[in-house]
Amino acid sequence: MQNPYLRGNSVYLRPVEVSDAPLIQGWHNEPELRKLSGAPRLVSSLLTEEKDIKDSLESEDEVYLMIVKKADNKPIGFIRLNGLTSFERTVWLRMSIGDKTSWDKGYGSDAMRCVLYWLFYEVNIHRVELETYATNERALKFFDHIGFKREGVRRQAHFADGKYYDIVCFGLLRNEFHCEKGRKYDRKRT
Repeated sequence: MQNPYLRGNSVYLRPVEVSDAPLIQGWHNEPELRKLSGAPRLVSSLLTEEKDIKDSLESEDEVYLMIVKKADNKPIGFIRLNGLTSFERTVWLRMSIGDKTSWDKGYGSDAMRCVLYWLFYEVNIHRVELETYATNERALKFFDHIGFKREGVRRQAHFADGKYYDIVCFGLLRNEFHCEKGRKYDRKRT
């Protein structure tokens, strides 16, 4: 494992590095992923990705983590967290499994549960929130499966390809998160 920050059962999460920019740029520019993320016409540049990573590394309020398969050390996606220093102890989460060959294999669930365990039980976060597009059935099912609660819909709040789309808001409170019995998540001790 290369610089693990959090360890799950099948994945580990490490800080995103500037050298990851080409890989992330490729994921952000993949047409199907752009459509799922609600940005079908937005194209990412390498310089933009590098700057974004550098900015996140300098932020006290953000953590940007690469999801890496333990079996072969292959990066497959990322999780971003914002609001780590908020007075309300509320974190905004974004996640993407960019490697489509890794979809439906449990890696995303393992990574998400690992991060949630860390946030709730080590960082003392009270609430994690996120949004996804109502047209992204894969994400809707995933967040329901993890235990997030649908809290509302921002009706026609996103415009893409000449149409308006709804955004579904999710939240999860610490007392709603249940780690599977016997499952342990480790944070690297330094």
